[in-house]
Order: sequence, then structure tokens, then C-alpha cells
Amino acid sequence: MSRIVRSVVQERIGSRRAPGFRRAFHDGSRGRRHGVMQALDGLGYRGAVGLTLAASLLWGVWWMPIRWLEAEGLEGVWASLAMGLAALPVFGLMALRDRAGAVTAPQALLGALLMGLAAMLYGAALAFTDVVRAVVIFYLAPAWSTAIECLFMGRRWSLRSGIALGLSFLGVATIFRFDVTLDNLAAGDLAALLSGLAWAVGAALVFSRPGGRPVALSFFATLGLVLAAAAVLVIGGAAAGRWPGGAQALEAVPLALATGLLYIVPVLLVTIWAAQRLAPATMSFLLTAEIIAGVVSGALFLAEPFGVPEAVGAALIILGATAEAIAPPIRRASPVDSGQTGPGQGG
Repeated sequence: MSRIVRSVVQERIGSRRAPGFRRAFHDGSRGRRHGVMQALDGLGYRGAVGLTLAASLLWGVWWMPIRWLEAEGLEGVWASLAMGLAALPVFGLMALRDRAGAVTAPQALLGALLMGLAAMLYGAALAFTDVVRAVVIFYLAPAWSTAIECLFMGRRWSLRSGIALGLSFLGVATIFRFDVTLDNLAAGDLAALLSGLAWAVGAALVFSRPGGRPVALSFFATLGLVLAAAAVLVIGGAAAGRWPGGAQALEAVPLALATGLLYIVPVLLVTIWAAQRLAPATMSFLLTAEIIAGVVSGALFLAEPFGVPEAVGAALIILGATAEAIAPPIRRASPVDSGQTGPGQGG
């Protein structure tokens, strides 16, 4: 994985500087694109920031549809799989109509698959551990993003980077009462940790390599979610989620369709779309609004433990992400709707 990231970034660093954000948005109108994407691209930079914040708030309360589906009998990973299966055909049809696959670089597709893996792991974390712990542990993602940018993207280590990393890891240690051992790390906690890492790597690949359209990347992200969930269920068996039986599963279909189509499709599409236009650390910072949404909603609606360690840990991680976000980006990502193709690809 590190070799792929390194080769991609070295190629990008040696290439001509990407066009500005606003110009790249306008250039995207030259190709044939889905009407939804035309509307999104017309919003510009401020629109990307605003929609990312809105998506972040919805990611923060994603535990709600997961718990709803659990109440219908789809336990554990089954809930994420059901929503992914509902969203996958929609993204597939959008990608076909947009003719997006022909201009999608393999590195960007790999990044999207990893983001889908991250979404599946995050959904599993929300199902298997406290919402507050899942949300906060996931948000080591800015720390992973900092490490990726410094190790592979030509960014120099600085005092600010060290502070951001230190605050993030101190926040997690605080949540665990400074007793971070394998015995205290539940399956859901581990899923949240791996989810943040997968998200950071996936976002870095999508950010670093133009050559794919958001609808195609959203399709591959959903495909990654579905494949990862299916693999976990096959390997983990009942430990990953008990199959409720055919009759009960059918009763959950309407809710799965509703949450997949009305929740996963818009939130994931906006997240992937914005990930192409914002540096990984900046993207992760904007998504820290998810911590607020998750912590507040969890404290209000769930009887889960939330005390001083959880509050202090969440605050430290947010501070770490804030310190990271004010760091100057290496460059701006160029959107891929301009019809550009990767090396060796046809138009």
C-alpha cells in the first residue's frame, strides 16, 4: 500500500501544478455529466465546505439507521450491508449514464474501495461499541492523514504536525483512562481504529490522483462496503451479526431501501465529491462535526456511559484536527470531471 501511495504522489509532484479550485469546477462542464454532478460542481468551494459539514452531521447520527435496522433484526454488519446493497444499483446507474468508468484512474478506484471499507468498519463499530467511543476513535483519521502527507506527499514534519498527532493520540488514551491494552480494546473499538486508518489512506489516494468522477468513485466505495461486509460475515459468522431469517429480513427491506437511498446515496456522494477537492487533513477536519453530532445525539438518546474522560478525549481530538487543518495544504486537488484521463487511458 505504501508503495502505491508513494508512486502516485511522486507522479503528481513531478507533474504540472493543478489548476485552481474555481477554474477546475468550470472546466468540468465540458464533459457529459450527470445532472446531479452539474448541480454540485456549480456550488464551488464554499458549497463543498458547506455540504461536507452537512454530510458530517449526518455521519454523526448514522448510528440511528443502524440501530433501526438492528431493531428489525439486521444485527451487526448486516445493517451496513443492507444499506450498501440498496445504494449500489443507484450509483451503478449514475456511473453508466455519466460514462465515468472510462476516465477513472486505478489509484482513485483503490482509494474509493478503501473508503468503502472504512464505511463498513465504521458501521460495525457503531453496532458493536458505544457510539461515543466509535465516533471519537474513528477521528484519529486526521492523525493518520498527517502521517500520510508527511511520509508520502512531500510535506515536512513540523511542530504543528507533532502537536496535532500528540493531541489526537492523547485524546484516545484519555477515553481509555490511559489504560490502552488489548484487553480494553473491544471489537468495535478496533473496527473504529481501522476505519479511520482506511479512510485516511483512501482519501489520500482519491486526493492525490485525478482521473475519476465522483459517481464512479461512489459506486466503488459502495462496492467496497458491500464486499467488505460480505467477507466479514462469511469469516466472522454469527459473531459479525446473526442472520434473522428470511421472513424477518424481508420485513426489514423497506427500511433498508429507505436508509440506503435517502441516506447513504446523498451522504456518500457528497463525501466522495468533496474528498476530490479538499486535502485529506482538511477533509477530516471538516468532518469532525461528526464528533459533535455523534456525542450529543448519543448522550441525549442512548443510555451509554459518557463522562469527563469521554468529553476531554473528544475535545483533545477535535483540537488535534483543528491544529492540523490550519496547516497550509501542499496543493489543491484538481477535480476529475474535466474529462482528463490517466496515463494509458483513452478519453
